[in-house]
Amino acid sequence: AAPTRASVLDGRCGTGKSAELLKLASVAASQGHIVVYAPGTVRWVNSSQPYAPEAGGSGQFIQLELAVEQLRTMNGMCRAALASVPLGRSAALGKKSLAADSTLADVVDVGLLTPGLAHGALDLVLDVASTQTGVPVLVAVDEVNTLWCDTQYRDQEDAVLPAHRLRLISALLPFFDGKKSLARGWVLGATSHMDALFMPKDLKRRLAPPPATPVANPDLARGAQAGQPPTDLPFDTIRVERFSPAEAWALMRFYHTTSIIASPVTEALVAKKWMVSSGNPREIFESVTSFT
Repeated sequence: AAPTRASVLDGRCGTGKSAELLKLASVAASQGHIVVYAPGTVRWVNSSQPYAPEAGGSGQFIQLELAVEQLRTMNGMCRAALASVPLGRSAALGKKSLAADSTLADVVDVGLLTPGLAHGALDLVLDVASTQTGVPVLVAVDEVNTLWCDTQYRDQEDAVLPAHRLRLISALLPFFDGKKSLARGWVLGATSHMDALFMPKDLKRRLAPPPATPVANPDLARGAQAGQPPTDLPFDTIRVERFSPAEAWALMRFYHTTSIIASPVTEALVAKKWMVSSGNPREIFESVTSFT
């Protein structure tokens, strides 16, 4: 059964959020699910990719290369699953007509063969996939905080573009802000705190709200501004914590077994690396491989 809300993995940099998201996407694809996996959305907003205003005065901006890349990723991960889901209705992409018995794989092919139709193809795939119940769907978006950020792109008046005006982002954002859901499947994201430019301050505060401070003066305590700031989010948060000493021990034993490190794994070595890294798995890896 599909949860009614999306979920987002949050935690310090290096705790394994991206690795977990990739693992889930890989497992879902191997089990025949439709997987919409976006591994790095900072590229979508950091002005490194071509963009252009959409024709027709919609106010949206298209990124054809990125849309084609997203379709290509889906095609590579879950081609068979896409081919098993019919549209169920006739549809048109530009001047291309698709019969009701066409499949989602056919829609992807249209977007890959005609890049100008890539955004429309992606929208159609998401629309049909999210409403059908025959095949489970996983929408997995890394660096999901970028969906709410101000981008480094600008519009025709030289004003900063908010992320929702990029058509690629506007296709996925509704699944995380509660406006769309999957009939069968799961919507999952992972945050990235690497670059403060793309982590909106309000979102960061809501993910990790400051502790409430009691107000001694009863008159002030009744004031509208005295309470805890709002922390509501349109998705559920899964906190990814640092490794425990036992988890660090298992990780380092794995590294030794797979010859990533040659040194014998002793209790003293694990304790030292765990303390130096504060239990952060990325820092554990860097600390045990820096000398090899």
